Amino acid sequence: MGRKRYKDQILLQILQLCAEEGSASKTQIVYGAGLNFRTVIPYLELVTRNRLVEIQEGKVPRYKTTAKGKKALGYMRELRNMIPEPQVPAD
Repeated sequence: MGRKRYKDQILLQILQLCAEEGSASKTQIVYGAGLNFRTVIPYLELVTRNRLVEIQEGKVPRYKTTAKGKKALGYMRELRNMIPEPQVPAD
């Protein structure tokens, strides 16, 4: 079984996915962040409600990281670099 990820790690992955190619579909986010279609919904609602990501309407809606989201992404990356994840010994 894999290790538990924290909310900030998932949000970081979502913001990265939405910034990489300019935008990402819900399917790309689900597979890229290792989520499922039910669990991705609250995360997408959170990032859109806080204007970190905007929805680009179309046949297939796409999610694009906003300027505010890119700034948050930079802060999150800095924090991740300053505080590395603890090494958990293998059983």
